[in-house]
Amino acid sequence: MKRYSAVLLAIVGVTFLLNACNKQTPPYPKRQAPAGLLKSTAAIAAGHKLFEAHCTSCHGTLEEGRMPNISHFSPEPPSFLEVRYQRLDPAYLFWRIEKGKTVEPYLSEGSVMPAWGAYFSDQQIWDLVAYLKNRSQAGS
Repeated sequence: MKRYSAVLLAIVGVTFLLNACNKQTPPYPKRQAPAGLLKSTAAIAAGHKLFEAHCTSCHGTLEEGRMPNISHFSPEPPSFLEVRYQRLDPAYLFWRIEKGKTVEPYLSEGSVMPAWGAYFSDQQIWDLVAYLKNRSQAGS
């Protein structure tokens, strides 16, 4: 019986780990940020302005953290203060901002993220990416 319990516990543990690892980013186009842009104080400042003007109503500000209305969203919008955003590929963030909810898996998950590619230039999206990468470092 003891051996059966150990095997069952191992199976449950492996299943849990596999599910935790399952939250991988979907396929996205590879792009390269312009040289030096992600560390550029001007790009970070420009991205901060764009974020304040267009993104805080869902994602919140650095000072406020999560917005009180976040529970109205399913899935919830990320705060970008999480350490995982430091490690995310900038090309993924660019793609996610550009395409928003119009691509899978976000379309079928019910995301309400607008596709900003029709409204922002590539430079503006890269500025947002620079800001988001910087913001995630502020949260750690």
